[in-house]
Amino acid sequence: MANILLFFFFCLAANDYRVDGTTLPISTTEEDEIKRHLNLINKPPIRSFQTEQGYIVDCIDIHKQPAFDHPFLKNHKLQRKPTFLERRKHAFYYVTNKTLDFVLEKFSCPKGYVPIRRTSKDDLINEIKTTSFAHHHLAQSFPGNHLVAMIMDNREDGYMGVNGHINVYQPKVRKYQMSIAQIAVQNGESNGINTILFGWQVSPQIYHNKLTHVFVLWTSDSFRTTGCYNMMCPGFIQIDPHFTIGLPIINLSTYEGPQFEISLSISQDSQTKNWWLVAQNRHIGYFPAALFSNLSTANRVGWGGRVSGVMKGQSPPMGSGHFPDGDLTHACFIRKISYVVSDGSTEEPVQDVPKLGGDNPQCYGLKYFGFLDPQNRFTLQFGGPGGSCAI
Repeated sequence: MANILLFFFFCLAANDYRVDGTTLPISTTEEDEIKRHLNLINKPPIRSFQTEQGYIVDCIDIHKQPAFDHPFLKNHKLQRKPTFLERRKHAFYYVTNKTLDFVLEKFSCPKGYVPIRRTSKDDLINEIKTTSFAHHHLAQSFPGNHLVAMIMDNREDGYMGVNGHINVYQPKVRKYQMSIAQIAVQNGESNGINTILFGWQVSPQIYHNKLTHVFVLWTSDSFRTTGCYNMMCPGFIQIDPHFTIGLPIINLSTYEGPQFEISLSISQDSQTKNWWLVAQNRHIGYFPAALFSNLSTANRVGWGGRVSGVMKGQSPPMGSGHFPDGDLTHACFIRKISYVVSDGSTEEPVQDVPKLGGDNPQCYGLKYFGFLDPQNRFTLQFGGPGGSCAI
């Protein structure tokens, strides 16, 4: 049922989307499908609260959250914590710059319940249009989308995770634009791409504001019929009782000023094969292995940035809006880059040579410094002002 609805909505987005941001009215049948999908993902809460930014967050029974309505997860056994928690302590680096605050740390759900941001009709329509046209594959760009990335894809036994610290900015984008900083795992090619992307995102169309939000994006078939941002379709299983995907980050870095960063990991549990999201050493939740058609391991991992949306001939800024120049207070960085290999150990790109790529050097750049120093270790910088960026 979930996949059928997603296919319907992707068709709706293709029929309803306009480059200038205007849309055509939707039919009564489409309205009914939207209501059914909202009922699928918005479960009855035991408690709700509203954040300062106006979002409603519901406390949902951990065993009755939307993921368990996915047809592949009907008999899924909940995993409370990853088995690598004790064995892989060295894999997750602790924050040494300014500490980030998350808005939900002042709220709490009762034991046995998890916080999930409530999805509105507008949220759903805007997210589906954005996902349908963004095609956020790790190593690809499309008209109106620009990517800079460092990619590792030269291990015969594949990858089981990716780690990095990303400093957080709030690039100025317009309503129908988006700017992202991310880490990623991916497997497959063409229409069979399975991927998970995790990072921060500014997208007024998705979030109804210009704030920076923690996001995740996934698909098991190149977004043909599966996948979405955050929890707008059944898939991701929330575990952490205080932090939930899709909410804004309070503290932001400033050019030549204080730098606030978030430590992120996408890491596979070697026993269950589930893919866990870790932020600030908090095990937020996971994507069950059953969701994916081809992600038993990843054939590539990556770090970088992406933007989408051309408004009046201008593409949005990426990162801090400045080109990388070696000064970590100027452009967006990802430091302490590492990845998890097949035996569960964490490695750094000491000997392997990463691939560096960017499609518009006049608008965006990426510099990889290798081993920068003992504090930052393997580090890259990326970003740029955007502007007139023809592919």
